[in-house]
Amino acid sequence: MTKQDTSNSKLNIKDISFLNTIRSIAVIGSSKRSDYSFLRRHAELFKGPVYAVHPTATEIRGFDDGTQNKIYRSVELIPEDIDYVFISTPASQILEVIDGCVKKGVKLASIFTAGLADLGTEEGEQLEKEMISKLNNSMRILGPNCLGLFYPKMGISWRGNFPPESGNIGFIAQSGGICDLVVFKGAEMGIHFSKVFSFGNGNDLDIVDLLYFLSNDPETDIILCYLEGINDGRGAALREVLAQNKKPIVFLKVGKSKSAVIAAKTHTAAIAGEYHLWEAIFNQYNVIEVKTVEELVYAAKLIDCYGAFNFKNAAILVLSGGYGVVLTDLLEEEGVNVPPFSPEIQVQIDQKFKAVGTGTKNPLDVSGHLRNLKLMQELIELVLSDKFIDGIITVLPTFYLNYGSKDGRRNQFSSFENPVAKIMTLGHKFNKPIIVIMQGTIYPKTREIFAKKLDEVHVPVFRDPSEFLSLLPKISKYSERVKKKKIN
Repeated sequence: MTKQDTSNSKLNIKDISFLNTIRSIAVIGSSKRSDYSFLRRHAELFKGPVYAVHPTATEIRGFDDGTQNKIYRSVELIPEDIDYVFISTPASQILEVIDGCVKKGVKLASIFTAGLADLGTEEGEQLEKEMISKLNNSMRILGPNCLGLFYPKMGISWRGNFPPESGNIGFIAQSGGICDLVVFKGAEMGIHFSKVFSFGNGNDLDIVDLLYFLSNDPETDIILCYLEGINDGRGAALREVLAQNKKPIVFLKVGKSKSAVIAAKTHTAAIAGEYHLWEAIFNQYNVIEVKTVEELVYAAKLIDCYGAFNFKNAAILVLSGGYGVVLTDLLEEEGVNVPPFSPEIQVQIDQKFKAVGTGTKNPLDVSGHLRNLKLMQELIELVLSDKFIDGIITVLPTFYLNYGSKDGRRNQFSSFENPVAKIMTLGHKFNKPIIVIMQGTIYPKTREIFAKKLDEVHVPVFRDPSEFLSLLPKISKYSERVKKKKIN
C-alpha cells in the first residue's frame, strides 16, 4: 500500500519509494488488433511474472497457449499479488478497471488510455476526477494519456527495443513520444537511464512528486525534465522541491508561444503558465534550461562525463587552422573566451612545435604533428596545466583516423584508436573537459567505432559544435552557483 511522504506532508508529496519492490506486472486491455504489443513489450525484459487481463482472450501466441494460467478476465482473478499494471482499455471502461486494481492492492498503474481531461470537455474532465477519487491514496497513477514507467534495472519497459542497460540519468516528461526520443538519443550518445517517467495528464503523480523522488533517488545523479505545464496549486510545492534538490536538473519547458500553450492544453490538458514566471523559477533555483530535446541529452552527456564544470576559457586544438578560426567565432558568440596561453606555457609549446605552417598560439593547429602521439600527449598536458584554460575543444576528422578507404582497406592510421582515446582521457586527470568534434560525413564506420571507444572512457563526442556550444555557459553558470552556495 502506498502512502504520502509524511516527512514532506506539507508539500503533499505522493510516495513511490516502492518502485524497486515491483515483482509482478499485469497488462490490462492490450488488443489482439495490435498483436498484444504492450503485453509483449512488458513481458520481454521483466524478470518476474507478467499477466494479461483481457475480457475474451483465452490464448495469446507466444505468451500463453491457454494452459499456462497467465490470462485472466480481470485483475482481481489473478491469484498472485500484482504490484504494477499497464492499462490500455477504452476510456469508458477505466472506472471499472481502477476499482478492480484498488481492490487487488496494486501499487502503481500506468494508464495509456486517453480521452479524459485531455479532450478538453466537461465529460472528459469529470471522468478523470472520478477516476482519481477512487484511488483513496492506496494506489498511485502515472497518466492517464501516457506510456508510464521505464525502469531498466527492473526490466520494466513499454518498448521492447529500449536499451536494457541501467544508468544514472533520470527523466520526467509528460509526453511519451519525447521519452522515446530521449531514450534512443541517449543510447546513441552512450548515456543510460535509471528511471524514465512518462506521466501524461499528471492528475495523480505529477512533476512535483516525480522530481522529489528523483532528487532523493540513490540511483539517479542527473535529472532531465520535459514539461508542458503544471496543475493549479502546485507551484509552491515545486519551488520547495527545487530548493531542497542537490542534483543537476536540466529542464525543457515548452508552451512559450500562444500556439504552443494551446497545443499543450490539447496534448495533456496542461496549464502552460506565463513563461517569464518559469524563467524566474529556473534562475532562482539554479536549473539549467535548454531549448531542444537534443540539448537535454547533450547536457546530460557533458555533465555525466565531467560533472558540473566551469568552461569560460577554451583552448582549441584542430587539424585545420581555418576550422580553428570558425570555432573561435562560435565560442566567443556564446560568451566563451579563447584566450592566449600563459607566457610560460606558450614558451614550452613553441619549443615543441617543429612543423612549418602550423600555429602555436590558441587555437592550436597540430595538423603537422598528428603522427607523433607522444608529442600530442605532451602538448595536451601543457595546455591543460595552464591556469588560464578551463578545457579543450578538439576536432578529429575521420579521414585522419579512418579504418580503411572506401574499398575497406586499412591504412596506417588504423592503429591510432587506443592511443588517441587514451590521450583524450587527460581531461579527467586534470579535471578539465576535453570535448571532441567528429563529423563522420566521410568514413561513418570510423566515427562509430572511435566514438564508442571514447564513450568507454567517458569522453563526449559531438558531430557539430552547435550541439553543445550554447550549453557551456549554462553549465558554467550552474557550476559557479553550486560552488558559491557551498562556500556560503
